[in-house]
Order: sequence, then C-alpha cells, then structure tokens
Amino acid sequence: METELCKMMGCTCLRLRRATRRVTQLYDHALQPAGLTINQFGLLAYLHGATLTPSTAPSIGTIAEWLGMDPTTLNRNLKPLVARGLVRTTPDPDDGRVRIVRTTDKGRRALLKAVPLWREAQAEVETALGSDATTALNDLLDLSSALGRGHGGHEQGKRSRPALRARQRAGQRA
Repeated sequence: METELCKMMGCTCLRLRRATRRVTQLYDHALQPAGLTINQFGLLAYLHGATLTPSTAPSIGTIAEWLGMDPTTLNRNLKPLVARGLVRTTPDPDDGRVRIVRTTDKGRRALLKAVPLWREAQAEVETALGSDATTALNDLLDLSSALGRGHGGHEQGKRSRPALRARQRAGQRA
C-alpha cells in the first residue's frame, strides 16, 4: 500500500492541479487592483480578441469548446462579468437559440487596466521558472491540451496546431 501511495502522490493530474492553484493565486492577487480574477481576465481577453473580427462573434458553445469547458460552467463564469456590465450576451440574429457574447466598452477598459498587472504576474512566473523552462512548460501545456481531444465532442486523432508545434519543439529538445 505504501508503494501505491507514493505512486498516487506522484500523480500527474494532482501535481498539475496543485501547480494550477498556486499560479492562479499569484495571478489573482496581481489582478486584484483591476477587480478581476485570472479566469475573468482570460475570458475578457478572448472575447476582446474575437470582437476584433466582428464577423466571427463567439457563441457560448464556441467559447466553451475553445476553453475546453462545459457551456454551463462558462455561463456561471460569465455571470459576474455580465452583472458588472463588462460583457453582454445577445441572441444570434441567425439562430435565436444561440447566445453571442461580446465585451462592452466598460469591459475593454477593465481589460486595458488589467493588462499591465497581468504582465507583471507573467514576468514573475518567468523569472521564477526561467525563460527556457517557461517556454518548455507552455509547450507541454499546449501538448497536454490535446490529450482530451476525442472526449467530449472533439474528433479523436486530430491535434490542434499549438499541440503539433509543442510536439515538434519537444522532439527537437529531446
């Protein structure tokens, strides 16, 4: 049993979750003056990027798929942003059952205020890990994101471009 316990403590998932909690705390603390969490910052950044090409306004389903999360969870995460007037949802003009999500002017201002704070947190992580290790970690995270493909509606066997680039770079370093 002791050997099995040691193996469980080395579980990749548990280690990733512990690291994620710690890094999330660092970013959340850094973004506190802007009144955002890292999750909210990420949603605003994604939505802002999507609004730069207005013909591709993202739906709840599209955003959830891109983020690898359930639409119900995404709705729960969007509620505080909607309540604060940082994002708005509207029915899709082509399909009223689909809700389109966009940042508001207030949301764009909040994002702009948060970007320097995010940069500081990003620099802190890179300083702690080192530039090469940060790049390698990001490559591995891109690669690991492809692990879930084939489950939850994604086509099995297809890899995203970031995952392919990560595999290629990982192979170059091996």
